[in-house]
Amino acid sequence: MTEEKALRAVAPAKRRQLPIGVLLLLPSLIWSTVFPFSKLVLEVIPPTLLAALRFSIGACFLTAYAIYVCGWYSFLSGWQRSWPWFIALGCSGVFLNNLLQNLGLRLTTASSGSLLSSVDPIFSVILSALFLGERMNGKKLIGLMTAFIGIILVTTNGSWILDWGDSGLGNILVVVSALSYSVYTVMSKRVLRHEDPPVVVAWSTIIGALLLSVVALLTDSVPSWWELSLPLLLSTLYLSIVPTSVSVVAYAYLLQRVQASSAAVSLFLIPAFSIVWSVLLLKEQISWATITGGSLIIVGVALAVLGGRQQLNS
Repeated sequence: MTEEKALRAVAPAKRRQLPIGVLLLLPSLIWSTVFPFSKLVLEVIPPTLLAALRFSIGACFLTAYAIYVCGWYSFLSGWQRSWPWFIALGCSGVFLNNLLQNLGLRLTTASSGSLLSSVDPIFSVILSALFLGERMNGKKLIGLMTAFIGIILVTTNGSWILDWGDSGLGNILVVVSALSYSVYTVMSKRVLRHEDPPVVVAWSTIIGALLLSVVALLTDSVPSWWELSLPLLLSTLYLSIVPTSVSVVAYAYLLQRVQASSAAVSLFLIPAFSIVWSVLLLKEQISWATITGGSLIIVGVALAVLGGRQQLNS
């Protein structure tokens, strides 16, 4: 199939567009729920096995969705055209991102892990400038810095002092995990120029799920499944379908319509939304640092996105 035919194949999906504002908010809003639900499930299921379960179940739903939206022919021909891209995306955005993050969080503190994993947008901005030619303007730079200051304020609870833990290796693994997702973001922008988002995320999730399953079988002990309560089963199902499927598809559609750097900066909203879930689901108290930091994150993301849209319109 020629590139012209491939572009016509994605045209129907483009006509059913959600507003940019919805696509900017939806992935971060959904991904921010991963922590409270994972905290419940991780009491029984080991981290790597949980990731393998999430993405294996998610891959089934994403495959069904891709076939429903695009058809069998587009799904299979997409693999024939772009299989090296799909393997690279599955390795970077699903397999390495989750494996390295899980390994790193076992060796470092929660506060440093939270901050270091949030540097993904910064890497994405740099990689987008190097490989996609996306320029940095004043609004985008100020927004990026404002949001990152907000992240530090929330993570340190206003003390500005970060507990880096005893293991430099854990910190390095978390940073490399963030870098791997930045690579996924930039590569996705390239492949989404000629492939439909449901096809891209379905194949990349299948690859990542297969790799995670192999590692989980080799490293994690299998729990007694009959010990899982109904809330645990429902939480696992939710993690497998909503954050792993719905938000990934929404993020892919976002990448198709805005600069990769602007899409990545929107992920700074995850800690801000996590604050809301922590209060609603975990009954945590909000400090002044949390409110101020969350406000800075929202303002920073808004500035960065406006800066990116100005560049697209110029």
